[in-house]
Amino acid sequence: MSDAFNIIWLRNDLRLHDNPAFELANQAGLPVTVVFIVPHCWISTEHNDATQPPPFSYREPTLQAFNQQRLGNAKARFLRASLIDLQRQLYRQNIQFQMVYGDPVTLFGQWQTLGLQQVFTQQAQAPEEQYWLNALAAAGIRLTQYNNQTLFSLEQLQAMTLNTTAEGWPASFSGFRRRVEKQLHTESEVCPAAPMPPVALQLDEFELPRQPSIPWPTDFSGSGSSSTHTSGASTSATSTSATNTSGQSSALPALRFQLAGGEDNGLARLSAYLWQHQGLQHYKHSRNELCGDNVSSLFSAYLAWGCVSARRVWHDIEHYEQQLGKNEHSQWLKSELLWREYFHWCLRFSGRRYFVYQGLMNKPMPATHFNPKLWQAWQQARTGVPAIDAGLRELINSGYCSNRMRQWLASYFIHELQLDWRLGAQFFETHLLDFDVAINWGNWAYLAGVGNDPQGQNGNGRWFSLNKQLQQYDPQLSHLKQWLPQLACYSLADIQAHSRGDHTLAGYPSAVVAVR
Repeated sequence: MSDAFNIIWLRNDLRLHDNPAFELANQAGLPVTVVFIVPHCWISTEHNDATQPPPFSYREPTLQAFNQQRLGNAKARFLRASLIDLQRQLYRQNIQFQMVYGDPVTLFGQWQTLGLQQVFTQQAQAPEEQYWLNALAAAGIRLTQYNNQTLFSLEQLQAMTLNTTAEGWPASFSGFRRRVEKQLHTESEVCPAAPMPPVALQLDEFELPRQPSIPWPTDFSGSGSSSTHTSGASTSATSTSATNTSGQSSALPALRFQLAGGEDNGLARLSAYLWQHQGLQHYKHSRNELCGDNVSSLFSAYLAWGCVSARRVWHDIEHYEQQLGKNEHSQWLKSELLWREYFHWCLRFSGRRYFVYQGLMNKPMPATHFNPKLWQAWQQARTGVPAIDAGLRELINSGYCSNRMRQWLASYFIHELQLDWRLGAQFFETHLLDFDVAINWGNWAYLAGVGNDPQGQNGNGRWFSLNKQLQQYDPQLSHLKQWLPQLACYSLADIQAHSRGDHTLAGYPSAVVAVR
């Protein structure tokens, strides 16, 4: 067939290094095009019918009615920058990178009529992706899949004598880590493979017919208008103001999490954190701080979108250890990569169970009672608990908040507001620019007591005493006052008393649910 061509379908692997798709395409020999698809359901809720949820959705039908978008403004900003960076790199090879908006199954069906022969893409992680891949295979499209998301291959896990079934997979991270770390010290063949260097495409390009442009937001700050457009918006917008909880306009800092997306910037961040900022001299101690420059690695967004591979991060840490020696900080960061690894394989083995209300528990869980007022207060960062409102404002405006803050927010949502934990997971999915489906949903289930490694098997999960946490991690109220400047005149004791409901701060609403 004279018009025969192949497609490289990139999803969460927006990079050239450590990406087998390009070498596989070279070996196939046919003209190629590289695509990234933003599905309708990421942006437009009009395509989501609450009464007829899509069969491939990993979300429960009971949650479809809330119509939460999956691509909040700050998250869209980082993704768009990552795509533009990749587009620039492929342009140097005279290969067009097509960024398309639509339903993947429908689009590939159209391209099949034009002569599409084979699709190179990464293996599915969530049930939604598996639905797409199954549909393509059923349509007679040849799929070549590869795993470039994890540190280890399935074969390496099996070589470590790990049981790679849903029933036999380690129920706790500690069990997984002990097995892996023991093997890493004794068996070189189970160590993460060295990341592959970039492979240039040595093929003619195939230009697809023009498709609808992606309706990117016009305001990438997260706090402004949610309207969208399809061309030319600046990716450097910052949030300078927002409406405070009493309805007054108050100044907010510029985006706290100003990471530029893309492979080039991801690799630059990796190098700068390890060597220039000497992050592995303090990571274990600083990672729980709520704000500050370089208190954490900030690798998560690059890992989530695949701008940098987990194997590249692992091997760069090991290179650092070879040069300057191992320490508790380098080992802690490698342990965080193993946490990521654990959750990724948990999702692959658990499938749809990962997203149901009872999670991985084998018994029914008591239902939550949905309170629309509490849900609205959460969405608007108007809970009346200053530490929570500050964290929500940071998340919504910047697309980021620290790991410690994420735990506070989830604990409050689950245990104080007593809302469905999956609704909170979806809220994070909308806004986090480093959203990773396995890590996000796995951590929410963990805190709800229905996931892997739960705190107790009675479904209570993990609860945080917010006033105690605030005193420990933000005693000077640096983070709180950054995002709630109208409270700058109050002391820690004032904030704690207001959060408990002992007395109300002037001009600030009472807590919808008081905390201890």
